[in-house]
Amino acid sequence: MLGLVLSMVLTVQQGESITPAIDSARTVYEQRGESTTILLEPGVYQEELTIDVPHLSIQCAQYKRQAIITWYYGHGYQYRSMDTINYGGSRSRLWNASVLVDAPYFYAQNIIFENSFNLYVSEKEALDSLYILPEYTARPMPERPKQAGSTEVQWKQYRERAAAISFTEKAKHAHLLNCSAVGRQDVLYGEQGASIWWERGTLAGGVDFIFGGMTMVVDHATIIANITDEEGEKCYIAAGRAEAGTRGLLFYKCYIRSPRPERVWLARPWRSWGETVWAYTRWEKGKNILNPEVWSTGLIRKREEFNPDDPCPRSYEYKSQDKSKNRPAWVTILSKPQLPDGTKLTPKAWLH
Repeated sequence: MLGLVLSMVLTVQQGESITPAIDSARTVYEQRGESTTILLEPGVYQEELTIDVPHLSIQCAQYKRQAIITWYYGHGYQYRSMDTINYGGSRSRLWNASVLVDAPYFYAQNIIFENSFNLYVSEKEALDSLYILPEYTARPMPERPKQAGSTEVQWKQYRERAAAISFTEKAKHAHLLNCSAVGRQDVLYGEQGASIWWERGTLAGGVDFIFGGMTMVVDHATIIANITDEEGEKCYIAAGRAEAGTRGLLFYKCYIRSPRPERVWLARPWRSWGETVWAYTRWEKGKNILNPEVWSTGLIRKREEFNPDDPCPRSYEYKSQDKSKNRPAWVTILSKPQLPDGTKLTPKAWLH
C-alpha cells in the first residue's frame, strides 16, 4: 500500500452494510493517515457506496469466491429513496454509479460491481417509487416494470445510462484485480484525471460501456457483449474522450465474447480527440470478425469538429486476431507495439 502501515482490517458479513466500515476507514485515515482493508464475506450487498478514503481496499474475504455490490438507480429517473438529491437528473454521482470512487489508491479484488437498472428489477427497486425526468433522458421513456425479478428492463425501450462503477478525477492509481463490472449502458465511467488499472476479471455491457476521459488499462480481461437478440441491438465497447496530452484507453491482451459478434464494435469515440488502443485482441474461435466496420463514428459525426477524412486520429490497433484487416482508413494499424510518440503498449508504460 505504498508505504502506509496497515492499521485496520474490517470484515463485513452478508446482510450488513458496508458504509459503516468505510466511515471507520475514513476516521483512521484522517486521524493517523493509515489505510484500511475491508473484507466482504461472499454474498450480495445491495448498497450505493462512495469511496472517498485514500488507500482503501475492498476484497472478498474468501479468495476463490466473489462478493457483489449492486444498486439500481438510472439516469433520468427520480426515486423516492433519493430524497431531495436529484441523482436521476444531475451527474452528481457520475451516471448514477452504484460505486463512486472519489479518492486515490483504491484497490479492489474479487468484487462484482453491478447496476441492475438495465438488467432486472431488484427487490429494493420494486419497493421504491419513481417518476421520469424527461428533460434528462435521451428519448421519451416508458414506465418501468415493477415486479421484482423482471428482466423486461433489458429491452431497448427501457434502457438508460446507469453505471456500475465510476471514477472521479481524484481516483488516481486505482487497481482492480479479478473484479467484474456488469450492466448494459454506460457501465464504467472515468473522469479526466482518473487513472485505472483493471487487471483480469470481466467487463460486461452493451452500449458505450467503458467510457470517459480517464487513463485506463484493461489488462488480460474478458469483455462480454451483454446484448439481447432484439432487432437493432448493437454493442459498442469503448467510448473514449481523453484530451490531447493525456493517455486514454488501452485494451491489452483482452478476450471478447459475444453470442452475436456481427453486432459488436470495438470502439465508438465520444470525442474526436479521444484515444483508444486495442493491442493483441482475441475473440471466440470459429467466430468471424466483429461488425465489419469494427470502429464507429456514431457519437461524433454530428459534432462541429467532425472531420470525415480523419474523424478520430488517436485510434490504434496492434496484432488483433484477424490481423486488423479492413479497418476504416482513420484507424492506424501499428507495425510494432508502440505509439507514434514512442509510448510502449504495456500496462506499466501506459500508467507510468
